[in-house]
Amino acid sequence: MRVWLEFALTLAGFFLVILSIASVWIPKALGWKEKLVVLTPLMREMWWTYSLYVWGSHVFFAVLTLGFRDWILSATPAATAMTGFILLWWTVRLYLQFFGFDLTELEDTRLNRVAKHLLTLLFLSLVLIFGLALWWNLGGLR
Repeated sequence: MRVWLEFALTLAGFFLVILSIASVWIPKALGWKEKLVVLTPLMREMWWTYSLYVWGSHVFFAVLTLGFRDWILSATPAATAMTGFILLWWTVRLYLQFFGFDLTELEDTRLNRVAKHLLTLLFLSLVLIFGLALWWNLGGLR
């Protein structure tokens, strides 16, 4: 089972790299420049700051998952806490995918539909992989 989990974490790491790279285009794709112009300068700065925090977290998760896979599965209290945090992060994001975002302002194009479904599959796979990693760290799969 550990070999499978190591492979799954490697896959998750590559998914996170792809997500981090693709996220660079989100502001343009969603028209942030035009839509954020109505905000005050402070609110705009805070928006960009929080966006960079989220992006930086995704990059960190990718580095951690690809570079420290053995540690992630080490069952130490720190590794267990980190896998629990990452699982919570992606569980919340998956929930928001279905119940949190009003996507009605997006054009109903084939590209947008495909992107939405790919993101949903990505978030679902990350929840599954980090859920299994947490279960491993708690002794459930050994």
